Amino acid sequence: MAGNQLPTIRHVLPLTTVTLERKLPGPGTVTVRVREKVQPPDVVAEVQPPAKHYFLDLAAGLGTSEAEVARYMRVELGGHVEAGQVIAGPVGIARRTMRAPADGRLLTLSHGRALFEASAEPHQIHAGVPGVVVASDGTSSLAIETTGALVQGAWGNGRRGWGVMRVIGKGPSDRLETDQLDSNLRGAVLLAGVCDNAAPLHQATELAVRGLVLGSMAADLIPIALRMAYPILLTEGFGTAPMNRVAYELLNSNSGREASLEATLREPFSRQVPEVIIPLPAASRMSSPERVFQLAPGVRVRCTRAPFTGAVGKIRHLIPKAEIYPSGIFARSALVDLEAIGPVPVPLSNLEVLG
Repeated sequence: MAGNQLPTIRHVLPLTTVTLERKLPGPGTVTVRVREKVQPPDVVAEVQPPAKHYFLDLAAGLGTSEAEVARYMRVELGGHVEAGQVIAGPVGIARRTMRAPADGRLLTLSHGRALFEASAEPHQIHAGVPGVVVASDGTSSLAIETTGALVQGAWGNGRRGWGVMRVIGKGPSDRLETDQLDSNLRGAVLLAGVCDNAAPLHQATELAVRGLVLGSMAADLIPIALRMAYPILLTEGFGTAPMNRVAYELLNSNSGREASLEATLREPFSRQVPEVIIPLPAASRMSSPERVFQLAPGVRVRCTRAPFTGAVGKIRHLIPKAEIYPSGIFARSALVDLEAIGPVPVPLSNLEVLG
């Protein structure tokens, strides 16, 4: 690889500057100004979803002819009506009525049928972190800057949340069980080990947890995780790999602090990754994480594939010639001092930098 660089870096940093971009899913309005300070629950933007439309067969609903519908109307065309409000009727002995299916307005009435436009509540976007707005175009995006500890992950379920971080289980390889989840954890962001069944995910919903950070999770739980209302972030990926020691120790050391989860569901070619951010004060402005890192002796790395998946160590030196492996593959490699394992050659493509 040219310049001995890896294309991506997994940041695990005790204190850094993080810039979070908030993109609106459609046309909307940014409700904060540049240089304005924000807190996690603050609404920073609103998007008005497209209205839904319904055809209401008033003649059939009232049990009357199309020509008679107009005489039973109780609202004017174009006027606002509330959900459940009577819009036509009552008719006959049965006192049949037609009610509005949602907040909205009647647009047209023709041949006993009405076109109803339902009002949609604006979709609110929250800051998610305490910080300062550093950029905004007013209509489609803004950026918030904060300082704190940062742990980037491998997968997220597309949700965002914040709350006090609590540690459950005995360590990064401990299996998450439902009996570990009790009412004392209500509203918290949970740091746990490995999840291999759906029961704890549902139990966490009952406790209204604000987020769940795991080392890994069984791949067959992906559809369930995507349906959960709270963010789920995996630092290692799918399977039973424990959270790497560096990430677990950093998160564990900040237990009891507020944590923000950006469980980004990664898209192809996107540079956004799932992140845990623990806001911390800084005496001066910290540098932002590097996007590209030069491989060199002493750089801390993590193995991403077997046989040393999840192992962390430091590069001793880059091997000048391509190394041949038992599979018969030749690969540019580095000699890495892996913790509890010792020095072993590892292909550069199987390493990620822990910045």
